[in-house]
Amino acid sequence: MKILSLFFCLILFYSFLPHTYKGHVFGDKNKYLHGYFIDSAQHKVEGLISFNESDCENFLFKKELGEKPVSINVAKCSSFKMGDNRFQTIENINFVVFMRKRVINRAFAKILDTGNVKLYKVTLALSSRDKVHKISSSVADLSGSEGSSLSGYLKKVRTFYFVKRDKEKMYVRLESKKSKFINQLKTYLADSPVVLAALKSNKDFTYNNIEEIIHIYNNTSR
Repeated sequence: MKILSLFFCLILFYSFLPHTYKGHVFGDKNKYLHGYFIDSAQHKVEGLISFNESDCENFLFKKELGEKPVSINVAKCSSFKMGDNRFQTIENINFVVFMRKRVINRAFAKILDTGNVKLYKVTLALSSRDKVHKISSSVADLSGSEGSSLSGYLKKVRTFYFVKRDKEKMYVRLESKKSKFINQLKTYLADSPVVLAALKSNKDFTYNNIEEIIHIYNNTSR
């Protein structure tokens, strides 16, 4: 209750202040790794790429160190590789940011598994449109409530996981709430008896371990 009271007080307080907050930066935006990207004409362009994952719609590209970087937008790139990490453009994604849904037509998603079910991760930093969510980040900092039931919202950077089979048209966003997550996977991964049994009895089969769960599924599904 103390956290909720502080949260709503900060909402009222924030509405009277100028918008001077700057979002959290995830990763080092000045670090470049060798890689390549596939442009809209399906040409492979090699060089150096910087992508801090908090901006899921753009990355920086340059041919070599010392050059001025060029921003590459998700609309002009279908996929890219940076170091050992591979990213793919996924479409029609709904990000739930606090109490509202934020629609992004395309986003760069990190490829985590490439089996029968492909697993993708998208990281999204809060923008000026998400100021209520930014207040919740302040509540988290003040209350130290990382382990509370609100912890999924009390962050300045949100991570989303998506799954998709090749035959499917839409990407499925995985639910982070435990009960919804378990029920969702019981349906989506129903053709793996090993995973189904573990979802019922193994306490480690949780949202935080989704990469291992999908890996197990891809090795045990029918």
